[in-house]
Amino acid sequence: MAKMLDGPVPRGARSVSWPWYHQVLTSELTPDAKKLLVSYSGVSLAELEAHIYSVRDQAWGIFPWPCVGEFWFLSFGLAKHPLYKNMVLPRLKAGHTLLDIGACLGQDLRKCIFDGAPATNLYASDLFPEYEELAYDLWRDHDKLPSGHFFADDILADNASFTSGLLMTHLGPASVDIITITMFLHLFNYENQLRVATRILHLLSHRPGSMILGSQAGSIDFGEHPLKPPFHRGEAGVKRTVFRHNPESFERLWREAGQAMGVPLQVSAVLQAPTDFLAAADSSFDLAFKKRRYLTRSETRRLYFSVMRT
Repeated sequence: MAKMLDGPVPRGARSVSWPWYHQVLTSELTPDAKKLLVSYSGVSLAELEAHIYSVRDQAWGIFPWPCVGEFWFLSFGLAKHPLYKNMVLPRLKAGHTLLDIGACLGQDLRKCIFDGAPATNLYASDLFPEYEELAYDLWRDHDKLPSGHFFADDILADNASFTSGLLMTHLGPASVDIITITMFLHLFNYENQLRVATRILHLLSHRPGSMILGSQAGSIDFGEHPLKPPFHRGEAGVKRTVFRHNPESFERLWREAGQAMGVPLQVSAVLQAPTDFLAAADSSFDLAFKKRRYLTRSETRRLYFSVMRT
């Protein structure tokens, strides 16, 4: 059956010579990241970079994801989503619950807390249980975020394992108002993306307006793309692929998942370059993506999306 990791860490993957293992912090340490680490976490400016390098290397030792090597745990993807300020944050302040799947070191939850969301309604999940304590080490916030809000679980586990896992036993079906999946779904091929989507719908509240949102790598030319070394082969040498979506194919994925689960959904997605997105970050989400022109080149771009229960 499908699972998120179908074998050990690939040989050589922990080498620090890969281009995605950044030796030096540059643009990754944004003003927002610095502000959170200093004002929220109490990290002094004198120790800031050493603190980040130490945590990054511990996370690299857990699993050498490229996003870890590139310090993506300093990027607040949820806060950059166009629905964050006008919809997500107000709902959280009103008592709605949020689950971040593929949370890594919990950076999006910490940004929500810093922006005024009550920590008691925020939850995170990722594959590795070690991330929970390492996230506390990074953000130094045992006093702000209660323990027991991180669930180490495999959303691609077989049915019996998923049903008995922490997400289903500690949160439970139909328990979450907002689920965020930033830079997560694009890790899988189409078959596994569909499996993830149906599992997420298991967790989503039955309340109309409950939503899934996030961003991921997308492409004008949708389809399966082969992974590059060292992650290009899975168990028994099987070649790995990941599916890159454009807005239409992304809508089809969720329509298929919604039909399988009997859940009515409104799906909206926009394929944009980061500069295009940031220019409109403070406006409402552009739901009329079919009226937008795609970028003329077919290289990978960022796909921003929302999936709302109707």
